[in-house]
Amino acid sequence: MSEQRRFVHILDDLAMGGVTRALKNFETPVLAGLGQHESIDIRKTSARAQNANDVAVVHFTANWRKLGWLLDLRLRGGFSRTILIEHSYTEGYEASEVVPKRRFRQMLRLAYRLVDQVVAVSNAQREWMLHHKLAKADKIVAIPQSRLCDELLSIAPCKRDFGPLQIRAFGRFHKQKGFDLLVKAMARVPSTVAQLKIAGTGPDTTYLQTLARDLDHVEICDPFSSPIAFISDADLVAIPSRWEAFGLVGTEARAAGRPILAATVDGLRDQLDEDGFAHEPGSVSSLVDAIYRSANARDINARGLSSRERATTEFDLMVERWHALLSEA
Repeated sequence: MSEQRRFVHILDDLAMGGVTRALKNFETPVLAGLGQHESIDIRKTSARAQNANDVAVVHFTANWRKLGWLLDLRLRGGFSRTILIEHSYTEGYEASEVVPKRRFRQMLRLAYRLVDQVVAVSNAQREWMLHHKLAKADKIVAIPQSRLCDELLSIAPCKRDFGPLQIRAFGRFHKQKGFDLLVKAMARVPSTVAQLKIAGTGPDTTYLQTLARDLDHVEICDPFSSPIAFISDADLVAIPSRWEAFGLVGTEARAAGRPILAATVDGLRDQLDEDGFAHEPGSVSSLVDAIYRSANARDINARGLSSRERATTEFDLMVERWHALLSEA
């Protein structure tokens, strides 16, 4: 009898919200049935294969220092294959946060060279990788992220009739999420047109509270454990990120039957179909225009229903692609 295959998920921060949420996807029966999934903190434990068919799945974000970890996996790990999921780096991230772009891209080329497969979490992210020749095309596979949203499918879909557009936004209060841009946009929009609630916490909490201090139609809320109550009275969900590898908030919003108002950046581009309201990333004036367009849209309820229909198929597609990749590995 052959040994059971192990899939060793390698992290360097077990508390990372988006990554740990993504790990739960591997608990679905289709993927759990492929073998034993386990997670390790590479800062404390060296990743080593126990059997010849074990597979390493790297979730940590690469940098020059961490190239040593990847080299160790390559030379001493003993895994049949090593798969790196690119949770962090995108075109939007590079544009916003990276000054020596040539050096940054060289680091990524070295990192990707040390693994057998690179998983882009959106089609837009894969396009960026290919455009800058960070790895060969046959090495990069796009598997857009998703999650099971059964609890959100039970929410009544958007039923906008009249009155101010009810906008909701939630996530980490950090520069990346662009909530400051959203509040600044709302300062140019009358309360009769739209009202906004943002839920979350993070390093920008005080800054956002200061921006919203004199805006009666903007409310900064505490984080919640489940988005159900927060989304239930929303007409749409805003995702004004400066960069976003994929953006699970978009999946959650659309599963709840709410169209999204989002920046045309990175993985959000994958989710901004004809039912969403797009704006230029980093642009307050474009955000204002998108808010007015969504407030005046007469088909917003139909857009929400259409968004929900597509969101229900995305998880199954993601599982199907991961099953194919891990089976091949």
